[in-house]
Amino acid sequence: MTLISDFHVHPDYSIDAAGTIRQFCDRALEIGLRNICFTSHYDSNPRRIEADGYWRYKGQRVRFDDELVGRYIDEIDQAREYYAQYGLGVFRGLEIDYFPGVEGEAQRVRDKYRLDFVVGSVHCLDDIAISDKREAPGYFLKKTLSQMVDDYFSLLRRAAETPAFDCLGHLDYYIRYGHPYYGDDIYEIELERFDEIFAVLKMNGRGIEVNTSPFRFGKRKFHPAKEIIVRAVNSGVSISSVGSDAHKPETLSCGVAEAYELLTALGARPVFPRGL
Repeated sequence: MTLISDFHVHPDYSIDAAGTIRQFCDRALEIGLRNICFTSHYDSNPRRIEADGYWRYKGQRVRFDDELVGRYIDEIDQAREYYAQYGLGVFRGLEIDYFPGVEGEAQRVRDKYRLDFVVGSVHCLDDIAISDKREAPGYFLKKTLSQMVDDYFSLLRRAAETPAFDCLGHLDYYIRYGHPYYGDDIYEIELERFDEIFAVLKMNGRGIEVNTSPFRFGKRKFHPAKEIIVRAVNSGVSISSVGSDAHKPETLSCGVAEAYELLTALGARPVFPRGL
């Protein structure tokens, strides 16, 4: 597994994660990863700041700010220096939630902290977290499938146009908590909707990630689904990274080897962060 890298990892700075940066790096060495990129959640939507605007620091839930982000980056840099002797690459990253208006903040943070990699993700529709099982009903119960698709792809297109993002994360994430409300019809969304996103990504030199988080729950599936990955590769969109979306060390790299196998079969490979 020496050539495999995991570029979507949440250490315990993310409020929903457990495990320090060093614990994740030790686990990466144990399982033979080549690189690890930390991508703590960065959710700055002012309409959701009380729900999402917090990190964990020294065991306490605190409002994140530039000073705290700086400490996070410093800790990654310390790990990068230490683990280089063992052949492990350690990279600076964030997963930034997309909402209309985040573009300037995303670029500011990217530039200020010289981030190696930024995952742009759509977690919220109508400022409701469809990525949260507790909140998701507040959106899905009031929207038809057609309305949800229009809302989601509208934001996804704008995220694809955001210069600060290296890639779009878990492209079909609406499936995770949307399926109970829309049933199998949710799998019948026209794949042409993704073609529109791929065209924007290709034009802007951006790609998608293969997110392997379903493997954590015993599901041998990816975000996006295999047929969407195939469509992306055939359209010429780059696969920017593969990431487990791990929120604790024991799930680091879960499903990543399987993603690499799929990409190899498709004649594709991850394109690691620009400039590295």
